[in-house]
Amino acid sequence: MNRLVTLLALAIGLGAPASAGIVNPYGALGVNNTDVVAGQVSGSGVIERGSGFRVHRDEAGAYEIKFDKRYFPSGCAAMVVSPSSAVSPIVVQNHCGGVFDVFFYLNNRLTGAGFQFIAREDAPQNP
Repeated sequence: MNRLVTLLALAIGLGAPASAGIVNPYGALGVNNTDVVAGQVSGSGVIERGSGFRVHRDEAGAYEIKFDKRYFPSGCAAMVVSPSSAVSPIVVQNHCGGVFDVFFYLNNRLTGAGFQFIAREDAPQNP
């Protein structure tokens, strides 16, 4: 019986640290890390999770994300967007400077959609 309890406790103890990081994916991307910003934005342009950025919704389906100056010291970043519905995202950064435009299309028309994103500083190819 003691062996069963020991094995059960060991299994729980080993399993807990592996799943702890899954509970809050935004916690690992804290404000002290100036290379990565993650967030979640509602279809109406309200920040639901994350910090270090502001969102302006120009119209349904057109969002501007501007990162705080302390992030991305090089001024350039790469961003991946995952919409919460079946829409096609287009992400544009016209020039380095921490501003991204995000557009969502459904049947060739702009449409509002909630989304999550991760942005990371884009280091130069040849430092």
